[in-house]
Amino acid sequence: MSRPRWIALTVPVVAIGVALPGCGGGSDRVSAAELVQMADEICGKERSSFGRIQAHPPPNASVAADQTNELIRVTEHANSGLRDLRPPEELEPAYDRYLEARDRALDQLKQGREAAEDQDSAAYGAAQAAAAADAPERRKLAEALGLKGCSSSSATA
Repeated sequence: MSRPRWIALTVPVVAIGVALPGCGGGSDRVSAAELVQMADEICGKERSSFGRIQAHPPPNASVAADQTNELIRVTEHANSGLRDLRPPEELEPAYDRYLEARDRALDQLKQGREAAEDQDSAAYGAAQAAAAADAPERRKLAEALGLKGCSSSSATA
């Protein structure tokens, strides 16, 4: 696989931008304002990590797989933090939908990693295209919760 093909395929990963379903274990519920502040902080850190990881396009499939694996670790960490937040009861259904959308993005990242490991550029591109195509839904779900940092397009937010 040539370098330009892998470079072109890594750009859409930035658009994943959004975390996993469910609420954290045992902690008190946060207010709507606290949810926004805390979630946006988590997403901001995720976005920053994504930028650092993707600063240098991968020259080949092996490096693309390694890079995607780093993105997966960052996303899983962000998802864990987001799951630990217990939103107000009235926001819980919307928050769960947002987290479910992030979970799907994480699954797409994992599919992309597997494709890169298999040196299957078509499947790699398809996984990233699917994640990018779902980004507007994640952004809409985040915005409905008032999450500004989680509705940007440069993290799985």
